[in-house]
Amino acid sequence: MQEATINDDRRKLNHFTFWPGFILLVSGITLGLVYHEGLAAILCTTMDWIHFNFGWLEVSLGIIIVMFTAGVAFSPIGDIRLGGRDAKPEFTFWQWFALSLCGCIGIGILFWAMGEPIYHMMQPPLSLHIEPGSKDAGVFAVAQTTLHWTIAQYCFYTICAVAIALVSFNRKYPMSVAAGLYSLFPKSWRPVVAPTVHAICLFSLCCAIATSMGAGLMQIGSGTGQIFGYTPGPGTWAAAAAIIIPIYVISSYSGLKKGMRLLSTGTTRAFLFFMGLVLLAGPTLFILGIGVESFGYFVNNFFRNSTLLNTMQVSDKWPMQWLVPYMEIFFIFAPLLGHFLARIGKGRTVRQFILVNIIPPTIFCHFWIATFGGTAVYFQWSGLVDVWAGIHNHGMESMVYILLSQFPFSKILMGIFVVTIVFSFATMTDSLVATLAIISTKGVQASEEPPKKLKILWGIVTGLIAYVLCISGGIAPVRGLISLAGFPMMIFTFGMCISIVKEGMYLLKKPDWLDNDPENS
Repeated sequence: MQEATINDDRRKLNHFTFWPGFILLVSGITLGLVYHEGLAAILCTTMDWIHFNFGWLEVSLGIIIVMFTAGVAFSPIGDIRLGGRDAKPEFTFWQWFALSLCGCIGIGILFWAMGEPIYHMMQPPLSLHIEPGSKDAGVFAVAQTTLHWTIAQYCFYTICAVAIALVSFNRKYPMSVAAGLYSLFPKSWRPVVAPTVHAICLFSLCCAIATSMGAGLMQIGSGTGQIFGYTPGPGTWAAAAAIIIPIYVISSYSGLKKGMRLLSTGTTRAFLFFMGLVLLAGPTLFILGIGVESFGYFVNNFFRNSTLLNTMQVSDKWPMQWLVPYMEIFFIFAPLLGHFLARIGKGRTVRQFILVNIIPPTIFCHFWIATFGGTAVYFQWSGLVDVWAGIHNHGMESMVYILLSQFPFSKILMGIFVVTIVFSFATMTDSLVATLAIISTKGVQASEEPPKKLKILWGIVTGLIAYVLCISGGIAPVRGLISLAGFPMMIFTFGMCISIVKEGMYLLKKPDWLDNDPENS
């Protein structure tokens, strides 16, 4: 009876976490809507100051974390099995890959895989002295997009996941972001540290989800507008939100092992189908050629192009428009998506967990970017379609449909892509909504699902915020808030790296890699 009471208490709403984060979120969104232009100007100035003074720190920490992740994988800590020596995996390799891929990429790779390479091709960094629109610019464009969307971000997510999984499965702490930082503070600080960390996470993640979903709603609207010949607007976005929200709410409601597993495996199959279709129906040999060449460029220039800043070329805005903001966004998502990945890691060694969460998604994403980004580069380079002008005239969200209009059965392909967007975003939002629900509680354990009411609440709230931002034009200021929120999340991510070393060394002394009395630490 006493144990049941404790379990019920852990699942209750943590008011010290929920209300500060929720109030901060509502206040930030309200300011963005009411004081749109003024707030945008303030945030733009503040972001420029942060980028100029701390861009070097964000980029250098990114490289350090990538190297640290590889070091952990091949260190003795890599031998530790999450959950103890006798723990068994709860998911097959395919399910694990699908959950990892779809739960972390979401709408991002669909939205940017074609648009970003064109930007890099037509406006490469000045420091590389590449002629815009040239062959070298095309290879750089695909390689740099791969760099932005693969190893670094998955290292961020995975290293946070390892920190959280070690303390949740092996130390028996509640599964939370704050628990991944417990080893850095005295035990007496935990009642203050945990709510503070989670309140910041709630605010940051809601802003990130809402702006991502806003981009997804606009892309869905652009696609249906192309198919049915109308101009998308608030009604279209409302209809798209009305479809997406119930999908990820129902999936999240049913739990990780049911809805999310089915949604992610289905979405991964849709990715593979669509990628194969474009590869075969598009400029196949060009895609294969630039895929191979850009991969070689990516490998040979990984460290150089991961640290491209505008030192001695202050007029070059490329680093502050691409590399530095990406680091901020990935830092924001790292502890939260790490929390999601930790939930599916039981029964795997730390080494397996790191390698599978990084290498297969990286390979897939490169193929995806080479296929879609390579097609965009081909159309621009060959002169068949002025993709660059299309982006400026119709916006980034219409990019994919400009390309698909050149294919046979273009309307059907557009329809398939719209459906893929819906389920892809629903899959990622499912994982993040569950994370929001978990960190809103007093301490749900790794084997438990968070209260379903909290999943429904956060699912509806994030969807409504995204829609409001779309119809108000308030997304830009909230993107500024995301960049500012990236700074504390960067600190959390780096803190988890230190925590892994401390927790790993502690667990290596245990014969079964399991601490059944975490209060002794």
